[in-house]
Amino acid sequence: MKKRAGAMLMAAAIAFSLLAGCQSADTAESLKVYYAAIESGSYYEGWAEQLKEQAQMQGLEFDVGYAENSVEMQDALIKNAVVQGCDVFLCGPVSSDIVTELKAAAGDTPMVFINNAPEDGQLEKDRYIYVASDEYMAGQYQAEYILEKLGNKDEINIVILKGPKGASGTDGRTNGLKRTLKASGKNIHYVFEDFADYNEETARELMEIFLKTGRTFDCVAANNDDMALGAVAACEEAGLSMDSIIFLGVDASANGCQAIADGKMDFTVYQAMSDQITAAVRAAEKLAAGQSIKEIEGATEDGKYILIPFEKVDSGNVEQYR
Repeated sequence: MKKRAGAMLMAAAIAFSLLAGCQSADTAESLKVYYAAIESGSYYEGWAEQLKEQAQMQGLEFDVGYAENSVEMQDALIKNAVVQGCDVFLCGPVSSDIVTELKAAAGDTPMVFINNAPEDGQLEKDRYIYVASDEYMAGQYQAEYILEKLGNKDEINIVILKGPKGASGTDGRTNGLKRTLKASGKNIHYVFEDFADYNEETARELMEIFLKTGRTFDCVAANNDDMALGAVAACEEAGLSMDSIIFLGVDASANGCQAIADGKMDFTVYQAMSDQITAAVRAAEKLAAGQSIKEIEGATEDGKYILIPFEKVDSGNVEQYR
């Protein structure tokens, strides 16, 4: 029954896409951009809205399809967009493991990857590129803050709440945190570590389970602000002394920045989503026209990446990000 329901959903989505395709009210001469998003929901629909706005500012046609975390759906959406005559893809791959298949589905159409990083070997200069911030740096910045605030301790006990398993943001941020802490020479103990999938409620539930063990900890380093806030809520509910725990997130979300202003969270890392969106659409236009991305700010020398810097956010500068 589940397979049948999934097939019907895919058929309906593709049928809609066949009607929508890459159509717009713009002239037929416009380059056509198609965003193959990982799934629907506020996060990726927010990306789609901003990508569309940026594309229209550059005189490009824009359309979007949501794969609903289905490899088969994403493959079908891309194939259909090729039939509809799209010139370039913006793609958040459902999994980095399927990039070969996605490129095959796109044929000769260039692709700008966003949201989830392919392996480096899957990228190609001025044809298959990735636009993002360097996820490793987000974790490194968290570690530097921990070392700054807890530098007087020889041993530091840390809870890590991670994003989805296998996601590039999860791996990069966690590796940046751990490797930077390891290089400090201090005794670092990871007293709890689990995947909370960037979800506040999941993080709260996991933290509640951990707190029942009675183990002490100095800080909670979360791969995003929502998970950090979930940990804050669990600790408050348990009646812990909040002044003795450091809570760190990533994204500098509105709620995350408010929590820092309120003294509930200590640190986050600003990811300039608007800058990523601007760079991604500019890159898409370049690739569709057969041009190089080298003139775009943040482009790497190998022509495979455009990297937008992260920025540190704490109580001293949080008002700049609210």
